[in-house]
Order: sequence, then structure tokens, then C-alpha cells
Amino acid sequence: MARRKRQSEFEQWIEVFAKLPWQVCLALAPVAWFGFNLLSKIEPPPVADVSQLGHTVAYQLAGTVGMFMQALAPAALLLAALTSWIATRKRASLLEQTKRRNESEPLLSLHWKQFESLVAAHFEQQGYHVALTKAGADGGVDAIAKKGGETFLIQCKQWRATQVGVGVVRELFGVMSAQGATGAYVVSAGPFTRPAVEFAEGRNIELIDANRIVRSAKPTTDQSASAQPNCPKCGAGMVKRTAKRGANAGNPFWGCSRYPDCRGTLSIDG
Repeated sequence: MARRKRQSEFEQWIEVFAKLPWQVCLALAPVAWFGFNLLSKIEPPPVADVSQLGHTVAYQLAGTVGMFMQALAPAALLLAALTSWIATRKRASLLEQTKRRNESEPLLSLHWKQFESLVAAHFEQQGYHVALTKAGADGGVDAIAKKGGETFLIQCKQWRATQVGVGVVRELFGVMSAQGATGAYVVSAGPFTRPAVEFAEGRNIELIDANRIVRSAKPTTDQSASAQPNCPKCGAGMVKRTAKRGANAGNPFWGCSRYPDCRGTLSIDG
């Protein structure tokens, strides 16, 4: 296995700044240049005796730092803005491509990093600023979303057959409490267990069916579609279907999005 190339300090700056919205990085670049440019022009006071030599050295050091940083800091911010913008565009493009397929299988065939990027793009479209966490060091959190001064934690589960159990939700609640986050989301390509759904209620944790994120691209004039229920059997999201045979042929009903693996149904009143 190839060893990962060690990042330079400049590259580390870019990585840190890229976690900010690209608009913020772009706005900070001229501010950084102006501030460090002023620092580079600072003049050391005249030395009257040896006791003031330390102050003179400090002024000279500050001027030297300003001279170098007036170029490096804006460059790092501009590159970070570009990096952040490209990452946001890629996530949005991935989400739209998956939505156009309008199937559940593409969600399961995505690489786990792509799945997390797709979820991040969904929240970005909802007005959140999303930062993905590093793999292996997320502490049960795959992304951190911020909106209106509030912080929300996001956990992504791309499990094919295993249901998301209460342990996952309980662990996320612990991290949410420890970090003082406002709320949390668990986004899964598969179903949630009933205990997981019950534990999330009243704790400001929302369980989201990833298939519903994909289906949200389709415009609809049906008012009932905005209140899609969860399957009474497995907890997954449901989709509106029309009966093709039997006594209810031609009538609409809610069917589980995991059909034929799950055959849960609900009637549509009216």
C-alpha cells in the first residue's frame, strides 16, 4: 500500500480554510492581504538603549511575517475557496445524477464516500453549510451541518439489508449531547427498526430515508405527497402507487419504497 504523501503547512491551511463556505474564503482573502500588508509596513521604534532592543526585534519580526503572509494568506484563502466551490459543485452534480435515475439500487452501488457526498449535497440545497469529517475519526458523525448559528450532526448508513438499530441512534444522541449540537440526522439507504424510531422521537433526532432524498427531485402537484408516511412494517419511506388489480384497482395507496423486499401498504383517505 502506497504511503500517503505528507502535506505541507500551506496545504494544511488550504484544507482547514476549505471547510468554510467558499464565499467566506473569497471575502477573507482581500481582508487578509490588507491586514498583513499593514503589518509589513510597520516601522520599529528607534533604539535609545539596550533594554529596548527586544522591542525592536519584535517589530522587525512582525514586519517580516507581514511581508510573507500578505501573499501566502490570500493565496491559501483563494485556493480554499476554489476547493470548497468545486467540492460543492461535485456533490450537487452527484445528487442530481442519482435523482435522475430515480431508483434505490444506485444508492447501494455508490461508494460510501459518494453516498456521504450525496447526503451532504441534499443538506446544502436546504441552506446548510456542510463539512464532511475525516474517515476513521468521525466519532459516529459523518458530517457537520450549520445553519442559522446552529449545529447539526449527520450520520450516514448505506446498509443493504441490516436495519439501522437503536444503538446507532443512541450513540449519535450521546455525541450530540457531548458537543452541544442542536440536533442530528441519521440518513439510511435501508430501514430503521421500531426501537430506533421510538428512541429518536422527542430527542431532536430525525431519521431520514435516503430514497426519499432521491425522489425529492420529482416535482409533484399532489398535496398528499408532501406528507409521505413511513412503512408500518419496516419504517422505510413510502411511495404513492396505484392498484392494478383486485377490488381496489385504479385506487391510489401508499406502498413501501423497499418493495418487493417489504410489502407494507397504507390506504390513502379520500
